[in-house]
Amino acid sequence: MRFRGEVFGPHWPPESGWRSRCWRIGAVAAGVCLGSVLNASAVSAQREEPTRLTLDDALALAQRNNPAYRRVIAQADASGANVTASFGAMLPNLSANLGFNGSSRTVFTGTDDFGRSVELDQASTFKSSSSSQNLSSNITLFDGFSNLNNLRGARAGVSAADAGVDAESARLEAEIKRRFYQVLRSQQLIAIEQDLLDVRQRDLDATDRLFRVAARTQVDVLGAQVEVSRQEQALDAARGSALTNQLLLSEWIGLEGSDQFEAVGTLPDVFDPSDLDADALVSRVLGNNPRIRQAMAQASQASFSATAAHGSRWPTISANAGFGRSLQDQGYGGLFKFNPRDRGFNFGVNVSLPVFNRFQTNQAIAQADANRDAAGEDLRAARLEVATLVRSNIIDVQNSYRSVLLADRSAELTRQRLSMAREEYQLGSIDYTQLQSVVTQSAAAERDALSARGRWATSLVALEEIVGMPVRP
Repeated sequence: MRFRGEVFGPHWPPESGWRSRCWRIGAVAAGVCLGSVLNASAVSAQREEPTRLTLDDALALAQRNNPAYRRVIAQADASGANVTASFGAMLPNLSANLGFNGSSRTVFTGTDDFGRSVELDQASTFKSSSSSQNLSSNITLFDGFSNLNNLRGARAGVSAADAGVDAESARLEAEIKRRFYQVLRSQQLIAIEQDLLDVRQRDLDATDRLFRVAARTQVDVLGAQVEVSRQEQALDAARGSALTNQLLLSEWIGLEGSDQFEAVGTLPDVFDPSDLDADALVSRVLGNNPRIRQAMAQASQASFSATAAHGSRWPTISANAGFGRSLQDQGYGGLFKFNPRDRGFNFGVNVSLPVFNRFQTNQAIAQADANRDAAGEDLRAARLEVATLVRSNIIDVQNSYRSVLLADRSAELTRQRLSMAREEYQLGSIDYTQLQSVVTQSAAAERDALSARGRWATSLVALEEIVGMPVRP
């Protein structure tokens, strides 16, 4: 045995005695421990959740785990079965039948030579049996091209489903970006609130030192303590908002209970959107936007369905053929005969012309035509909506860009003013109330600058969602 002789030697493990029993007990215990460790490692790997999440990681997780996106993919995969079924309708069908029958009949009456019913002196029993094997086929030769148009419509449905997947993918990507940038903003807001808390704490320390030398009053010290307390509340609110945004992002990327992670990345760079050509973007979007491609495929599908409905006015020509073997015998000797000797063959051509079916054909054609016209209007509406969204989102991007410039300038000016106000406060040129007014304005400017960059990121994502690609000058 290789396990003993080649690996551990010819006398391992010991064959008998307490050493053998100990070895077996130890082997079982080691196996149990190893299995527990491997099982725990597997469970840990399954439950492992990211602690540092980048935007690419979030997008990859969302494509694997987001329920809405996975549902659209499943529906698109199922649409391929419609093409197979529509193609199969143009092929001949083939059916086989194997049957065995037996019967028994007992009679107590009969007929005489003149055909009159008489009662028999002795009952008669008649038994019979049969075996049959049949193979038949049927094919439609002409049906007004209804099957052909149904096949084209099914293929258009597949194209519509694929475009729907692309549209859902673009929507999911844009939503993940928005929520990821919102988490980044929350983390940056925590940093801003923490810096403001440090500022408030330094102001409290400076006020306390000035109070000790009688340069400030107890009222100023109490006011500085109140401001520190308020800033601590603002910091706690920012942390709570960050946790909420992380939970919302976790829901979209399909992580259960993963509310503790750090988003790694930066907000999109700010660039001047004045060079963006709205007409060129609209022209590009009208040819590539998945929503428009989906509407075009749905319009084609409705058109083929309407053509197929009109084909129902034409005659239907079909051909059939069959071959069969059979055997009939008195008694039960004909049962389960797999090679009957009697055989036959049949074929035929059928022509069916719809003459009057209580206006059902007219109703089906009218409904199909209405669906075709409605799909065409939906396509036109989609084109108008997408073109309007492109132009309006470009305007939003331009407005967001100007807001970022103004907010950054305001934040820079308030920083300079705060620095000078703090020096004047140390020298006693201004009182504590005036200093806190400048600090409050500086804090508001910092928050406004962060919010402006957040609005810039949101408007840029909305534009890229419609365009379907990154937008740069």
